[in-house]
Amino acid sequence: MERKNRSHKTIQGYQNYIYNNISDWLDRPLSSFASSTDEVVERYNHMVKNNGIATANNVMRIFRAVYRYAADKLDRSLPDKHPVTAIDFYQLERRNTAMGPEDLAKWNKQRKALDNPIRQEFHLFTLLSGHRPDALKKAKRSHLSIRKSVLHIPEPKGGKDRAFDIPLSRPMRRCLIRAIKTGNKLHPGTEWLFPANNSETGHMSVQTEDRKKLSHWGNDLRQTYRTMAEYADITELQIKILMNHKIDRDVNTGYITVRKLRGKLLEAQSSISELIVQYLKNPPYTTTNRYGKNV
Repeated sequence: MERKNRSHKTIQGYQNYIYNNISDWLDRPLSSFASSTDEVVERYNHMVKNNGIATANNVMRIFRAVYRYAADKLDRSLPDKHPVTAIDFYQLERRNTAMGPEDLAKWNKQRKALDNPIRQEFHLFTLLSGHRPDALKKAKRSHLSIRKSVLHIPEPKGGKDRAFDIPLSRPMRRCLIRAIKTGNKLHPGTEWLFPANNSETGHMSVQTEDRKKLSHWGNDLRQTYRTMAEYADITELQIKILMNHKIDRDVNTGYITVRKLRGKLLEAQSSISELIVQYLKNPPYTTTNRYGKNV
């Protein structure tokens, strides 16, 4: 995994899955599992019941990867058919937690009521950028260029090979500038865009909130961003690049040089931000009465 430039966090996550769930298998030869698929299935079902479907699926996919690697690189005598084929995996349904235009104004009031102003800006920037909170929490001021309107993310999910620049619309730049000014007051000398006192690293480490105080955060906001991109009529290719998803390298997209789309991507980002900000201020389909109040 290190040779493939996987991040330390990814490697540590794989290790944790193994040591926390199948550590008793570590001293056994892989060949012993080839003829005992019932044991593998039984362990999977045990994990589903006690640890959840997501954990059970991840552990067995990692075990499958280890077996395949060993069969290809280390021991050609291992049967090609790995024991995980005996598992009938449960399908993990994606949580659909996006907000629509009608939800944003209420959410924004909740956000502004949070005690911590840096967290207020963090949640707003997560919504405006549509990116994974783990990457944004580690963003440094040195990664930001207001002049170029980009925030560089050097180690996103997938490792250094997936490094990219987030195009920054005007609302996004204003959000980060507010976060920096607040950071200067509360955390003098910090290198982070979203600093925190109660963190060993110096930056925000947890983005979760009480849902009674803030109904949506984290991946909810990433899904909301993707939903609002549809309202803004952004192309599928542009939204994939903006969210740092892998592009299908067919004959057409294989000719595209992403860095040359900077102006077009910033234009698309600005369209999404404009729509989000509009609905943050006022829910759709509202009219005003003679006193100027929404009804």
